[in-house]
Amino acid sequence: MGADKIFHGGPIVTMDRDQMQVEAVAISKGKIIAAGSWEAVSSYRDSETTMVDLAGRTMLPGFVEAHGHPLLSALCWGDPVVDIRSVHTPTYEAALAKIRRRVSKAKQGDFLWFLGLDAQLHVGAKEPSKAELDELSPTIPIAVQVSNMHGIFLNTAALKALKITRVTPVVPGGHVRYDENGEPWKFEERSRDYIVESFYAICGEQRGIDSLRDWLWKFSKSGYTTSSEMGLTPMTSVFYKKTLEREQMPIRVFCYQRAVPEGIETIPFEGGNDRFAMAGIKMWGDGSVLMGNVWLTKPYLNNEITLTSMGLPRDSVGHMNYKPEELKRIIRAYAARGHQMSVHTHGDRTIDAVLDAYEVALNEFPEAKRPFRLEHCGTLREDQIDRCNKLGVVCSFFLPYLYYWGEALRDALLGPEAAAKFVPAGSAVRMGMRSSLHCDPPMTWPHALLCLHLATTRRSRAGNVIGPDQIMDIDSALRSVTIDAAFHLRKHNEFGSIEIGKYADFVLLDKNPRTVDPEHVLDLKVLGTYVEGERIWECSADEAPTGRDAA
Repeated sequence: MGADKIFHGGPIVTMDRDQMQVEAVAISKGKIIAAGSWEAVSSYRDSETTMVDLAGRTMLPGFVEAHGHPLLSALCWGDPVVDIRSVHTPTYEAALAKIRRRVSKAKQGDFLWFLGLDAQLHVGAKEPSKAELDELSPTIPIAVQVSNMHGIFLNTAALKALKITRVTPVVPGGHVRYDENGEPWKFEERSRDYIVESFYAICGEQRGIDSLRDWLWKFSKSGYTTSSEMGLTPMTSVFYKKTLEREQMPIRVFCYQRAVPEGIETIPFEGGNDRFAMAGIKMWGDGSVLMGNVWLTKPYLNNEITLTSMGLPRDSVGHMNYKPEELKRIIRAYAARGHQMSVHTHGDRTIDAVLDAYEVALNEFPEAKRPFRLEHCGTLREDQIDRCNKLGVVCSFFLPYLYYWGEALRDALLGPEAAAKFVPAGSAVRMGMRSSLHCDPPMTWPHALLCLHLATTRRSRAGNVIGPDQIMDIDSALRSVTIDAAFHLRKHNEFGSIEIGKYADFVLLDKNPRTVDPEHVLDLKVLGTYVEGERIWECSADEAPTGRDAA
């Protein structure tokens, strides 16, 4: 068989344990037909073969984001949403000033959305009271969403616009906090769903479609050839449908439906293909460590940030979104329907409860698609890693937490010992788990190089190494953003490594991460991607930003 293309002329890292690096790769009809020495692969060359000279660049399997939200990122960010993250507005007062300026320009009928309030990174941060929000905007509806996405504060005008009152029921899996007058004010977890989807509807369908295209390209330009979409709903699935009707996407996307209390499908699972399909069910077991709504064994520290900025009670151990029996019922219902389960879990007590539910479901319904997944896994313990391995459960770790909030975790939230073990990806690898690393966009941007940097150094943006015992080797880190991430999506036989029979999905880097000092992994550059052997984009090293610039 003659090859359509032969790639050669630079290091080719395969992630195949039997031959981690080869000299050349041949592809035909979008799939790999040979990988090995130049002598062996060049035999596939004929008069129709296109030779792709890497010119010293390094080629790897395309990066796989096992826990991504391209569409959610598209809907969360961009006009008309106002960015108030601490990187732009370092203090709480500066964030309020930015809100005031935007409100002053508002027209009647506007609904204003501000995203990025950060209890840990905004200097002088506190929870904005309803009275404070009403003073900022007496008549224009405003929503202020926290940077971790798990909470939204509304003023009175927004409550009226959304027809939310003190007697509006709290949905299962949601939490609502009330002010001193008994009026709703802060909305967490599934209580956010109605609010955000109402805002997306106000913004209009075309805005969502255009923004989704932009974010799919952000993933691609970061070296990803595949991402998941975690938590798709009937309303948001329309944006993918419209996009797919218009054009081929630059990356593959596999979607996990947001779980509902009834334990049923709300989106059709039939159909789909290796470029876009439904994959499983996503459930939120708890919230964000940065909000205090995760269920812990050891309590949060007591200090200005936890008690004032976050509004936690003393010695708080947080909570789950569901009662354990509710969690078991919903997971069991989906397992009975044969679905792969994925549950957001940060608190170690939440992880215990989810593993209890998983054990029941996996034993009762062996036909359910595996592996079942735990997402983020902030305070996962080693005994829980061992239990995961025995159950065949895998963990996807959110390492960028350490880059941006590592010092806050260590000094303000959990203490040095817990921070050193936070997102224990190194322990998981050493204990034999096929774990993955992710960026959880929209909370942080898609950035596989940042995941590799953190996996191999645990060095934060401020320059501190947080938990050196959790450092892993570069090959394990690369597996966690390629073949093992594909395993989480149940697609490891289709892509994730450069092996015969798999899709020719590749990323090009300016240097080989296997030979670069781990401290300089963030200085690497992404230079292009291929999906099924077709070039999606490419640029020169002079044109590309470094990973450090992108972080």
